[in-house]
Amino acid sequence: MNRYKKEPPRLSEIKKENPFGTPANYFDDFPARLQARIDAENKVAPPVKKNRFIQSIKPALGLAASFALVALLVYWPVKMYLTNEVVENAPLNNSYEEEFSSMVIENIDENSFFALLEEPDNGIEFSEEDLLSYVSTNLSEYELYTETEK
Repeated sequence: MNRYKKEPPRLSEIKKENPFGTPANYFDDFPARLQARIDAENKVAPPVKKNRFIQSIKPALGLAASFALVALLVYWPVKMYLTNEVVENAPLNNSYEEEFSSMVIENIDENSFFALLEEPDNGIEFSEEDLLSYVSTNLSEYELYTETEK
């Protein structure tokens, strides 16, 4: 600070002219160049027609996707938890045949039951493929496991 008191800056020595300038003959053809540039911009980008149906349905699709994602994120863990709980708490004493027969007997009347008992077998035999397809469609893996362990 003391230095500036002893020697004031020499601003008077700096030239007072503008160091910036325009190229020679720049404004002679400026209006023509400006008009050409405006015309080029108008021709290059024609307005894009957007499908109004898609634009109006986008928010609904976004909401549906988010609800589906939330439902999936809630359903999957709950399903896994409940499946494990059901398997752990399943009774091991009852066989599948007993449960199935009790369900069939409960939902049938006496006349139909006696008619089924008196009906002949007709000698129908099933192949291994038929039995395998029946078992795979009607029993779960857990039920198959519990039946084979007995």
